[in-house]
Amino acid sequence: MIKTIEKAKERQDYLFEEMASLLDAVASPVRLKIIHFLTQAPHSVEQLSLKLGQTIANTSMHLKKMQREGILKTETLGQKRIYSLAQEEMREFWEQIQNFALIHTPTNKIASKDIYHEELEWPKEFGETIQMIKARKVTLLDVRPDDEIDDVDSTYKKYVVHIPFENLKKLKEDLPKSRPILVICRGRLCVMSNESTYVLRKLGFDAYKLNLSWFQVSQKLMEG
Repeated sequence: MIKTIEKAKERQDYLFEEMASLLDAVASPVRLKIIHFLTQAPHSVEQLSLKLGQTIANTSMHLKKMQREGILKTETLGQKRIYSLAQEEMREFWEQIQNFALIHTPTNKIASKDIYHEELEWPKEFGETIQMIKARKVTLLDVRPDDEIDDVDSTYKKYVVHIPFENLKKLKEDLPKSRPILVICRGRLCVMSNESTYVLRKLGFDAYKLNLSWFQVSQKLMEG
């Protein structure tokens, strides 16, 4: 009996070490930002370095560390290596990290009122919001850049209007003023959704930031 318990404890110690190593591979602001971007779409090191504001060499170093732990995978496309999440479960893991951070420290959020001096967040509950999206009572506007959009996502095409943040003022006529506009981008930590909401309000739209990622919204929309 003692020998079997000792073996089980050895295995337990090994697993704790493995999990610590895995968490260490994401325990960096830059690597968390990489996850933030890769939950949207695969990226090359060049794309990521621009979005991160890091050199290609520094970005590559972080990517290699995450790849060694099996968090990322790569494929070659022409002359470029494209990085993506190795497991789809990382999307949910990233959402849960953000949930825990907000529960642990309620100030772990981008408070629009502190920056824009007005409340930009959509006030209704998630379930009611999904029903309003399905019933076309609101317009769901995605302001992410083109390289983060899945063009073959049928649910996305059905429910979402896509106008990249930088084109918002130029293409404002494509948006209806007859119903509220809910702005989404990469989730609650994305600064573009706050800024886009603020810009749209200045242009006369009834706009709100939706503190959800497309991943979260799409899961609910596909439930039926």
